[in-house]
Amino acid sequence: MSASDNFRSSGQSPGSAQPRPNLHLIGPGQVGRAFLQQLDGLSLTVVAVSDSTATVFDRAGLSLVSLLAHKAAGGALATLPRAETIPTELAIRIVGANVVVDATPSGEAGTAAAVQRARTALQNGAFLALSGKNALAAAAPEWLLGAYRGRVGLHAVLGGTGQALARELLELREHCRSVALVGNVTTTVLITAIERGASLEQGIAEAQARGLLEPDPTLDLDGSDAATKLRCVWGAVFGESWAKPPTSAQVQRQDIRSLDVQVVRERAGRCATTRLVARAERGGNWRVSYEELPLGSPLAAPPDRVVYGYELPAGLRVHTGLAVGYAATAAALLADVKAAIGTAVIS
Repeated sequence: MSASDNFRSSGQSPGSAQPRPNLHLIGPGQVGRAFLQQLDGLSLTVVAVSDSTATVFDRAGLSLVSLLAHKAAGGALATLPRAETIPTELAIRIVGANVVVDATPSGEAGTAAAVQRARTALQNGAFLALSGKNALAAAAPEWLLGAYRGRVGLHAVLGGTGQALARELLELREHCRSVALVGNVTTTVLITAIERGASLEQGIAEAQARGLLEPDPTLDLDGSDAATKLRCVWGAVFGESWAKPPTSAQVQRQDIRSLDVQVVRERAGRCATTRLVARAERGGNWRVSYEELPLGSPLAAPPDRVVYGYELPAGLRVHTGLAVGYAATAAALLADVKAAIGTAVIS
């Protein structure tokens, strides 16, 4: 008997009747663990958790307290009893959960695997909630406009603005001319620190202490994180399922380490500020650069939130979000799951 046969057996077939929705978490890292800790009171059973080493599965529901302690201590799921070291895509199919939450970190190298996990979950009929950005950047039109419309949660991907985008998506696709995003809070924190006299290194330390830096800090510093969010939004608002989305190489990016800190402070001294703004038009022209903004600009986001702007004939429509840091990102994931349960998206 193969590992997958053993995993499927023990009276835990995907077709078993379920008293309430069940959930499969992919990625019990800091965001994933925070998500599990916030589930109290929600009528939902966590039946499976997968990390890069294995999947643990119990149709009756996993013991989250012991699992969380194991992962917080740096343990791999493969070392737990009854863990199965099968591919995550196969685990998603076998578990057959109503809800799949992918809380794995973003990373260009993991894009293909993230897209495959997501497609597997959607093909399996699950509602998918995402916090990583790369998969959505590669497949936004396919997932948000086609047969899977309404089955992908992107609230956490876009810093707590994803639900607003989803609600208004058809209108924005018809009327939006361009987008302007201040979606990377880390760089806003760094700019704010520089404006008050700190060095870039001191600002990075502050962002690190607040849990804002990507696992690979370079993604924040060189503009890659902001560029990926721009690709997500552009694909949703302007992309088509039959056309290739923009690649990361097509987005012009400015590195914060290229900034003149004296210029940043001089702007602050005359009641202006600096923000990393990601812009694109319907026809493309994707760019991420540091811009001088008046303090009253809707894009002059404070260092605890993101701003996503959509240029419409009547003016700039702004979505703001507060899903910053591990706990808030987890809360945004939870908001997507709750919305899916409340609107009967989950079957």
